[in-house]
Amino acid sequence: MKYHYVWLLWSSAFLVPWIALYAAARSRRREMLNVSLATSLLGLSEPIFVPEYWNPPSLFELAQRTGFDIESFIFCFAIGGIGVVFYNAVTRLDVRPVAQGERHSTRHRLHRIALLAPYLVFPPLYLLPWNPIYA
Repeated sequence: MKYHYVWLLWSSAFLVPWIALYAAARSRRREMLNVSLATSLLGLSEPIFVPEYWNPPSLFELAQRTGFDIESFIFCFAIGGIGVVFYNAVTRLDVRPVAQGERHSTRHRLHRIALLAPYLVFPPLYLLPWNPIYA
């Protein structure tokens, strides 16, 4: 028996809480949609992992044929939107900008380096002979 719809079903299942949050968090809809669209692009990283790390039963066997699949874009879209809104929706806390004085405190001095680290480290690791997810 072929299981081509399993990955589609489970990746689409994350759209259920996404839709519920989108309906509940009216003030955060624009942010949720923007982040979802941005994180859906992480589906483009699929060829790095298929088939060395995992080999999903994708629709039309796209993952096996091309390295890309529709389900990864759906999954990344839903997870990004849920991730950006869920905590604040549950706790009913609102996001506020960090005060200018706080931004320049010593405890925030490494944030830019931390944000840039994946972009600096990942390309050289990708050139190594093993799968980058293990590095």
